[in-house]
Amino acid sequence: MLTCYIADDEQHAVDALAAMLKKKFAEQVVLCGSNVKASVAIEEIEALQPDIVFLDVEMPEMSGLDLLKHFPERKFYVIFTTAHEKYALPALKASATDYLVKPLSPQDVYDAIQKCMAAKKTSENKKPAQNKITLPVSQELLIINTDDIIHIEAHNNYSHFYFTNRPKLIVCKTLGEYDTLLSDQGFYRVHQSHLINLNHVESVNSNDGDFIMLTDNHRVEISRRKKSDFLRALKTR
Repeated sequence: MLTCYIADDEQHAVDALAAMLKKKFAEQVVLCGSNVKASVAIEEIEALQPDIVFLDVEMPEMSGLDLLKHFPERKFYVIFTTAHEKYALPALKASATDYLVKPLSPQDVYDAIQKCMAAKKTSENKKPAQNKITLPVSQELLIINTDDIIHIEAHNNYSHFYFTNRPKLIVCKTLGEYDTLLSDQGFYRVHQSHLINLNHVESVNSNDGDFIMLTDNHRVEISRRKKSDFLRALKTR
């Protein structure tokens, strides 16, 4: 089952789509949130991390296309909803999974959800074997046991890897790519610049700001928006 979020400046449109999802597609998706204000939607999407975002193109505060610019490394699927067909090309350029013209029909919504489910299944099939990851370093590919990775830090388009058993490695890939690869292997992105191995958390401190001490004595800041979700993830380890 996939989680979904609705961002639309018209409350009646939000209510209509929410009712349709609950009535007809409860076995495929669950609604985790919605908002009529784009700025609030950005914060909630980042916090909730839904699988699908139903996104209105025309909103007064900012367009749906502008909203997506706040998620350069997004992991959710986008289904644009609009009353106009003229935005179809920009939507495709923004890598939308589907583009629906209002009023939304159940068949169109069903087809769009199926596309998202198929894309997610394909993505999962491409994930690396558990506990192993390959890192392109210099002229070779290193096969690394993910248990040996303590944390990964972003530096522009590079990722700095810190290990239990070897010196730091610098890889020419973004942190977002490794977040996608490692999120189901006990790693959590606590901050825009930090992806940590939950098995290497030494302590969590809230006395002098929110930060984590790792087993290599690195101190890593926790994003305020992600703190609650991070603590829940930590408790399930």
